[in-house]
Amino acid sequence: MNPDESNRLFVYEYDRGSNYEQDTRLTTALSALLPEDTLVHPDQRLFQTVHLITEYAWCDMHFEMRRAAGLLRDRDYLLAAQLLERACALGEVAVQAVRVLLEFLPQESLLTMRETFPENTTGLDSPGARNLRRAATALWQETEAAVTREGLGLRQLVVAQGRAAVPDREDRAPDLALVRQALLRLDGAVAAWKHHHLRLVWSQLGGHPEAGTTAAEDTRDGLPKSLRGQSTSGVRAMAERSLFPRLWDSVDDTYRAFVPDEQTPA
Repeated sequence: MNPDESNRLFVYEYDRGSNYEQDTRLTTALSALLPEDTLVHPDQRLFQTVHLITEYAWCDMHFEMRRAAGLLRDRDYLLAAQLLERACALGEVAVQAVRVLLEFLPQESLLTMRETFPENTTGLDSPGARNLRRAATALWQETEAAVTREGLGLRQLVVAQGRAAVPDREDRAPDLALVRQALLRLDGAVAAWKHHHLRLVWSQLGGHPEAGTTAAEDTRDGLPKSLRGQSTSGVRAMAERSLFPRLWDSVDDTYRAFVPDEQTPA
């Protein structure tokens, strides 16, 4: 990792042939890190590490979402909910990782590294983010199929979660309500990452909507751009998108059930 280190106690040793390293594929994983003598800036190690942690977390989230989809087909709703909660926890790993960059990566460090990146380099090419979006579509289809199979609607899951009486043993609404709640939490975990990532973009590249220079621009042409030439305003648009857009319909339906049309919401 750092063969030029003069103090042997600071030499980072790995690939020692241990069972731990072999079973976890740790040697392969650590080999992905750029050697110290090739770093453009010392902070590039942090930058790369955070991205790798994020991609690993998203890969495992994708795995758990696939498992949960299979369990929904098998009507094992409680275990499906548990796996979705696990995916939420992994999503928090990605959130904490991007917060490290947000709080500890100096702007000049990033801009120095950015000058060496090839054109068309963009986080939009993240395989993890793309696969999560695709998996979310399939997972939602399985969720809707499960709700329909049980003769229920999403509104009934909301009712079941706020129930005041013990349900019948054959009633599956309470179990599916836990699935719905886990989906809300999963959507929230990804939304939290996108929120922090947006603030990271603003703190590193600029383009905050309330900055004087940004407010003075009438078009996107004057905003900071990615190495692909796209305006950073696109990151803001992506931050507002949900993994499960139709999941929120039941929230609106429940609100309308409690608030008559003639009343104005607070």
